[in-house]
Order: sequence, then C-alpha cells, then structure tokens
Amino acid sequence: MVDQVNPNLQKIVSINAYKKEYYQFQNNALQKIEKLTYDKKNFVVSTLDAKDFISSLIEISVNIPPEDLQDAIELKAYDDLGLDQAVEYVIRFVEAPERKTDKLRYFHVFVAEPEVLHETFDPIREQVKYIDYIYPKPYLIQNIYEKEILDAFGVHGFLYFQKEDAFLALFKDGEYLYSKSLKYSFENIYERFCELYGERVDEEAFYDMLQNEGLKTSNFDYQDQLMKLFSEIFLYVNDILIYAKRAFDIEKIDMFYAGSESGPILGLNEYAHTYLGIESNDFDFDYEMEKGEWYIDQFHYLSILEAIKDIEGEESPNFTLFFRPPPFVARRSGQFIITTMATVVLALSLPVYNYTFDTYTKIVNEKLTKEEKKLNELVTSIKREISSLQTKKKDVLGKIKAEQDLFETKKKILSAIYDKKVNYPMKAKTIVNFGNDMGKFNVKVTKIVDEDNTFTLSLYSTSEKRITQFIKYLTDKYERKIHTDIEKIYKDEKTGIYQGDLKVTVL
Repeated sequence: MVDQVNPNLQKIVSINAYKKEYYQFQNNALQKIEKLTYDKKNFVVSTLDAKDFISSLIEISVNIPPEDLQDAIELKAYDDLGLDQAVEYVIRFVEAPERKTDKLRYFHVFVAEPEVLHETFDPIREQVKYIDYIYPKPYLIQNIYEKEILDAFGVHGFLYFQKEDAFLALFKDGEYLYSKSLKYSFENIYERFCELYGERVDEEAFYDMLQNEGLKTSNFDYQDQLMKLFSEIFLYVNDILIYAKRAFDIEKIDMFYAGSESGPILGLNEYAHTYLGIESNDFDFDYEMEKGEWYIDQFHYLSILEAIKDIEGEESPNFTLFFRPPPFVARRSGQFIITTMATVVLALSLPVYNYTFDTYTKIVNEKLTKEEKKLNELVTSIKREISSLQTKKKDVLGKIKAEQDLFETKKKILSAIYDKKVNYPMKAKTIVNFGNDMGKFNVKVTKIVDEDNTFTLSLYSTSEKRITQFIKYLTDKYERKIHTDIEKIYKDEKTGIYQGDLKVTVL
C-alpha cells in the first residue's frame, strides 16, 4: 500500500516510544520489529500520550487572514490556557468546522513542552535519525470512523488504559471533541490495588491477571479489592463525563468503548454500563490488516492509517521536532559543492564550448533560413484563403439577416392573429362570467379597463360587505386561474354608495 501511495517510501514504521515497541507496515501486513534502523525510504510515525500534552478548544474571529492564523491561535492559547510566557511551547491545531459561526472559527489546540518531546523521543531519533509525524494519541481515533468501522453518528466515548497513562476521549458524529488524561494508568492502578489490599503483590503477576482474567479473577482475595478499585475509577470517569457534557452541550453519550494497550479487559464493559449507564463494547476493532499476533496496541493501527493520509497529502496535528534532513541539493554544503564543481567544469570546457557553439550556430542559422522561406510561402497561401472565406462569410451573413428579418415579420403577424383569435374571446368570456357573478351579490360595475392580462373593474354597491363577499367568491371560484387585488373600498358620503377598483389578473 505504501509503495502505491509514494514509490519513494517502502514501509511505514510505527513507534511506541514509551514502551520501546516498534511495528512496520508493508504489503498490508503489520509486523513487529525488534530493533530500529535508519532507512530514508521508511515513513516513521509515533504518538504522544495524553498526559504529555494539553488539549483545548479555542475560538478565533473569522476576520483573521490565513497568514496570521498561526500567530493568532498561539497567542490565544497562551492567554486561554495560562501558559508560561517564558516557554516556547509546541502548539498544533486543527479546525472544528462544524462549530463555525458567522463571527467565529473554532480550533482544537494541542500544546506540548519541547523538553518533554526531547526527553521522550531523542532516544528514538538517535536510531532512526528522523520522525516524520508525532500524533496526539486520542486524535487518531477519528480513523475508526473514516475507515467506516463505526458509524459517524452520535456521541461516543473511548476509555484506554496504558502502563504509564490512561485517557478518556469523546467524538461527536465522527469528529474529535474532547480528551483528557486520567490518573489511573496501569502503574497507578497497581499501586492503588496494593494500597487497598494492604500489601504489595508481584507487579508482573498483577498485570498478567488483568490481561488474562480481567476483573473476574478466580483469586477471591483479589476480587473484592478489584471491585472497589474499578468502582472508584468509573465514578471518577463519570465525574469527567458530567463536566464534558456541560462544557460541550452534550445531551447524552450514545456508546462507550473501553480497552487497553494489552487488549480487552474482561468485565470492564459491565462496570462501564453499571456506573456510567451507557452501553459499552471493547475498544478492539478489525482494521483489515494482516498481523502475526493475537493483539496489537490499537494505536499502531491508527497511526498507520493516519500516516497513509499524510503521505497522500493530508495534514495532521504533528508534534515532531525531528524532521528529515533536506535533500543534498537543498543543503548549504551541497549547494557549495555543486557550485564549486560547476565552476571548475565550466572553466575547463570554455574554449571547446566556444568553438562548438559557433559551428552549431551556423548550422542552425542555415536551417532556420530555409524554414523561414517555406513558412512565408505558407503564410501567403493562408492569407489568400482567409480573404476568400471572409468574402463568402459576408454573403452568407447577408442572407441570414434577410431570413431573420422575414422570420421576425411573420412572427409578429402570427402573434397578432393569435391574440385576436384566442386572447380576445377568452377575455370577453371572463368579463361575461364576472357580470353574472356580480348579479348574485348585487354589485355593479361602472367601468372596465383592460391592460395586457389585467382587468380593472370599478365596482359599486350599497353595501361594503357585498363587495368583499363578491371578491372572496371570485378568489374561491377561480382559484389558480385569476389573481385579485383591491387597494381599498371607500364610501361616497353624498350618495352612500361604496366604491372600489378591483384588479383581476388572468393567470
């Protein structure tokens, strides 16, 4: 798949810098590798745990021009998040277009400290020389929707446990909404369990128990403490969800997915459903990649999917500070060497070049002279042909104009005949019908004016009500055939007669 996207790249290498765990993707197969090596044909990606960055939603005026957007967002992030002005943070962002209004644009902003990035990824950079992309981990979940593994409808929650971190993320209609690092990493869960149990247990044995038996362990001495511990965890998660619902105006969370870097934890979904009141499933999906292990950390798959999009030209929030070295010709040293070599070659070849160029110029001039003569003859012939065609064109246009004039004359005659034969009888019939209708309501007409398809009837009656009843009758009877309009009905104080001009348009 990689070589189909970019022939210069052979593999995608996904790195978990925290666990020192590495996978490579090639020919739709994801395989674990034991050691990293430098290869400029590899596309290298990694992820930053939620505990090592801040995520927030900020708003920016729509009037900010594109060239000033980066600076505006960074300044707003410093203000809104209370960042230390003395530190130059690594700030990345992605727009939330579904929240845009007439006045504001909204952006998800991700902020990390450069010292944390160096501390985490410098050992990796020493081995592979560069890291193309470092993604904020929860953001990658959107690929589950883009891959159509989940329907992008409603609000979904994702809970993921790792050895050194855990996080909660919310997505709405397939778009990133919110994420937060949790204090309950596997390491913290282990410490808290030992505290509840009253003595320290073997750490590796504890992790094996969670992976193999989950929360339904056969060790009854552990069972009560695990129940207390995970009840505590999900009450903590529920508090965060209550905050997120209020902050992002969420009515309900439709589905919840829980998992870990080591695989699904048996019994975790039951706790989620009990304490959160949300239907829950495993955070473990089929990404249609071949694999050699029963379970691989979900974020290796998600990193691969995001990397493929970036290779194709899309842009993701990227925390990397460890870019590829520029091509040889783009480096200063490369440009110096190329310039020096070119100067030496030019100096040695100048005499030979002058003689060769003079001979070449003479040959070219003779050839161009012959071609010019042929072209002049061709131009003369074409000009004669154009002149002849222009004369013919003028004659044809004259005939066309005469035919058009004749056509317009006949068209006017036919229109007049049609008007007299069709429109006049129809108008006369309409006037007769109106006269019959007026008699029913004892309404008289003093004058009829016909203009195009509009009659103006000057009505009068001894009762205003009869006139309005007459107009309503016309509107109901001739619905979709006529349009009536009367500005006002007024009373002649001398005679006591009500009068009004009714305009009737035949549709």
